[in-house]
Amino acid sequence: MRQLFLLLLSASLVFSACDPDEEEARGSLDLTFKATYQDEPLVMFDQVYTYPDGSPLKFQLFNYYVSDITLIKDDNSEGVLLSEVELINYEEVYDNATAEQGIQLNFDDLEPGVYTGIKIGLGLTGELNATQPGDYAADHPLSQNFWSWARGYVFAKIEARADRDGDGQFSDPLTYHIGEDELFTTLTMSKPLIIQKDNPANMTFSVDVYDILSRDGNYLDISAQENTQDHTNNIAIYGWLWENLNNSFKLNN
Repeated sequence: MRQLFLLLLSASLVFSACDPDEEEARGSLDLTFKATYQDEPLVMFDQVYTYPDGSPLKFQLFNYYVSDITLIKDDNSEGVLLSEVELINYEEVYDNATAEQGIQLNFDDLEPGVYTGIKIGLGLTGELNATQPGDYAADHPLSQNFWSWARGYVFAKIEARADRDGDGQFSDPLTYHIGEDELFTTLTMSKPLIIQKDNPANMTFSVDVYDILSRDGNYLDISAQENTQDHTNNIAIYGWLWENLNNSFKLNN
């Protein structure tokens, strides 16, 4: 509460100091999404990690949808919708520097003022999931990740290759594709921030993929073939992974 009071006071001073011609000036916000594995930057293909059972592991793909990204206003009004949907995709993160930078979304032309937090949907609303790639331009987030046979989108993908026998070949694929209407989740995270001209605000989010694959010492036994892949068929697998993704999604600052 004290932090919010100080921000409100600071905002009032900033805005009262503006001349009338600058009162309509708009602000901006940067959202950064980082992926890690046991607190280390998540890098595709070359970097070797350790699966919870001790097997060496290399990742090939990690992505997930976020939707209805909305700034929460301090007056309890409806809020400011930043984006209807975005695909957070780490497919081309090939080195630590790129992983440290994260996936960045930039939003301009925002109403100046004090905001108290943000709402982010993980996955897609039923309305969005009922659409299909042909409804969108080629560069739209929903122009990909579609299951034609399942009549919907893949909300999240984790793809990796493990070396279970220690021969250095990484010949054991792990494939988890998750998506159905009932999984859509809205996360509300508090962080007082000021949107103002010439001073971009920022928020950084993180997901630790180890925490998706392991919780409280439990993990999928990948020595059993039926646990090495799932396309939203076995709720014991995809439901557990999705819950872990929700729990591991954090606002860092």
